[in-house]
Amino acid sequence: MERREGFAYVRATGEDLMLKRLLVVLLVMVAAPVLAQPQPVASPALRGAAERVVALLRGEAQPAAIFTPAFRAQVPEAQIQGVIAQFTAQYGAVQGLQGVDPASAEAGVIHIRYERAIVHMQLAIEPAPPHLVQGLQLTGADMAGDTMEAVLAELGALPGQVSFAVARLGDGAPVLTSSLGPDRALAIGSTYKLFILAELSRQVQAGQRRWSDVVAVDRRSLAGGIVGGLPQGAPVTLHTLASLMISISDNSATDILLHVAGRENVERMMATMGVRDPARNRPLLSTLELGLLKTAPAISFALWQQADEATRRQLLANEYAARDPSRINIALFAGNPIRIDSVEWFASASDLTRVMDWLRRHADESARAILAINPGLPPQQRGSHAYAGFKGGSEPGVANLTYLVRTRAGGWYAVSLGWNNPAAPVDENRLAGLAARAVMLLR
Repeated sequence: MERREGFAYVRATGEDLMLKRLLVVLLVMVAAPVLAQPQPVASPALRGAAERVVALLRGEAQPAAIFTPAFRAQVPEAQIQGVIAQFTAQYGAVQGLQGVDPASAEAGVIHIRYERAIVHMQLAIEPAPPHLVQGLQLTGADMAGDTMEAVLAELGALPGQVSFAVARLGDGAPVLTSSLGPDRALAIGSTYKLFILAELSRQVQAGQRRWSDVVAVDRRSLAGGIVGGLPQGAPVTLHTLASLMISISDNSATDILLHVAGRENVERMMATMGVRDPARNRPLLSTLELGLLKTAPAISFALWQQADEATRRQLLANEYAARDPSRINIALFAGNPIRIDSVEWFASASDLTRVMDWLRRHADESARAILAINPGLPPQQRGSHAYAGFKGGSEPGVANLTYLVRTRAGGWYAVSLGWNNPAAPVDENRLAGLAARAVMLLR
């Protein structure tokens, strides 16, 4: 499952914190305004704020003099300083402001020159003096002289377990070009929703369903997402549900689609797509069922662990059916890892390159378009490739980022990065940066 909590992001909506994380974001906005159309010249206020951000990154200014009280209320100074230190370790010393691309008088993208990279951030300031920063979002970094070997070295230094694979896709099986523990099956969170998308596409192409078919909102999951906020019985097309499931990882949309597609059909699809150990994911859990199991009392959980597959299916049909998701303490998923070795969805990086290759070869055009709604890349990279499809997943201790990419030269690639640590939350921001670099190196 995914969660979205960042360096400086608070979202006062009912969206599922476990699912709504945009994984490329390392520094995120607090109450930032909607960006207007680009203007050619940065306002003095915006440029001045950009210079103050550079001073902060150099250690020459304090957060209290730069950020709004709302920003600082959500992000402790120690956390800000930790991110600054991480940037310095990754990119080297700050050399200065490279430029500002304004979107309005109070917002734009700033480019900061480090020793080893140009770092891009979205910046939003208050309109009134002293124009304090109310939003700051890292959107990407262009590394100088970067190599896949450097990415592999950083992945290898991460605590816990990693599974990474870059595969060239063609007429035959995917061919690994770079890897680290590619066959190590790890928890993948919401990346499992690719299996549901694939089965829906198969059913559409078989004439069993149409993307325009309308179904009723008849179930809700953890924190609901957009679909969970709709009235009971509201009509929604399969295409809309699938788009929300993939692009923003809407949990309620996912559970509706799993019910529509059929649990056992999706389980068969896992094997069809190339997941080497599909039995580990049977019975395939809905997002609500996973949340219920993770927070179940020890006695109930022990019963689940000891049960065989058939008994587990009976438990899902009886003990875990028709539960109220609002009774689950969602705050638990913002803390330490919870049963990630036993209650999750599992696949290796190699498995997921085969999954993406199946979608490339066999999914219909609508499914591939849905996969590309959120390409999972910083804005500066989105135009670097002819096509980019993406699905990610996360919860405490779990992060996965999986891409299907076609380069401008016409080559197809799949990239998957997974990171698990049962002992502590993983740094999803760090993995997102490594993923962006790996995908950029495909060029």
